[in-house]
Amino acid sequence: MGKTVVVKGAYGEANFGDDALMCTIENFFLRNDLCVNVDFCGSSSDYCQRLLKKSGYVDVNDNKKAAADVLIYGGGTQFFLFNSNKGGFYLKLFWKLLTDDPGLLVRKIRSKFSRKQPVPAKKSVGLGLGLGPFNPENDKIEKVKSLVGQMDMLYVRDATSLSYCKDWGYDGVNEGADICYSSFLNYDKAVQRNGTEYHKEQKRKKIGVIVRDWKYENGGNDYQDTLLRMIEEHRESDYEFTFIIFSTLRDVEWRKIINEGGYPVLEWDPFKSGIEQFMDTLNGFDGFITARYHGGVMGSVLNKPVVCIAIEPKLSILSEQINGFRLWDMPFRHSDLKQAMRVFEESDFDCSDSVKSLRKKADAMFDSLHQYLCEL
Repeated sequence: MGKTVVVKGAYGEANFGDDALMCTIENFFLRNDLCVNVDFCGSSSDYCQRLLKKSGYVDVNDNKKAAADVLIYGGGTQFFLFNSNKGGFYLKLFWKLLTDDPGLLVRKIRSKFSRKQPVPAKKSVGLGLGLGPFNPENDKIEKVKSLVGQMDMLYVRDATSLSYCKDWGYDGVNEGADICYSSFLNYDKAVQRNGTEYHKEQKRKKIGVIVRDWKYENGGNDYQDTLLRMIEEHRESDYEFTFIIFSTLRDVEWRKIINEGGYPVLEWDPFKSGIEQFMDTLNGFDGFITARYHGGVMGSVLNKPVVCIAIEPKLSILSEQINGFRLWDMPFRHSDLKQAMRVFEESDFDCSDSVKSLRKKADAMFDSLHQYLCEL
């Protein structure tokens, strides 16, 4: 019997970005034929086993799971503290979830009272993690520092996350990249563009608008009205807008707005589609406006122009990592969005060099993980 590995993430919540992280990590294990038993761990969900090819899946609230040799924190923003520990925010969030999404509220409560780690583990690894932001008034930050400091190997996905580790006095932390930039995403189909066979009958550019409900108190949700006004103004223009929902479980407010407005919409449904099939659909767009980090990541992998909506710092970080990306920042002015959208008119847009650089970092990160596991 080989070593046992559990990979923890925000899996099982029907979020395309996190589901892509999960499947990319599994591809790493499958391609390398490592002699380990792998389980992924996240929210209780039936669909994850459908997406996974050979790995097992464990409910994060299942306290009966046997101990693992290695716990891998598998990408995404798993460590952040937006708000202080004062009760006002959490009380408002409780009532909002009770009204809008009671199922999500139940999962959050269960998670709150479950173990801090999904399973007891002898060693822990951080892989392509995004750290922060951290509200200095939140007294839980010391717990985050302690958990990060105990990892036997840690790769973060950007320089900002690395700077947190340095400020905390942690040496030996490496800067990698987001997991989906690695070769293990297994998506290398030709990019579709206007003027190609795919688009020969198309005159209007197809722009995917990837939106996200934002429940944190930093003004990030203020983009909503201005974005809707811009789309209304351009309904008869050279652009054809389609809203894209990455998580039907979490983006309930946007789904309501889209349905009431009769806007075209594309939704990620992990019960019906797979990562590659959804990427094929995204490849049919000419560009993206995105409030989701992995909307920008996938846009860059597909070499499409992207306007990142800076509802949180990681969208700003991504716009700096990818040459040619545009940032629409707070206070989300109409004129700034109009200026940023000029990227869709650039006939020579090409961010492939940026993606190659990040892929090199991501693949080196997985090479280190492979060596680490082989030496156990």
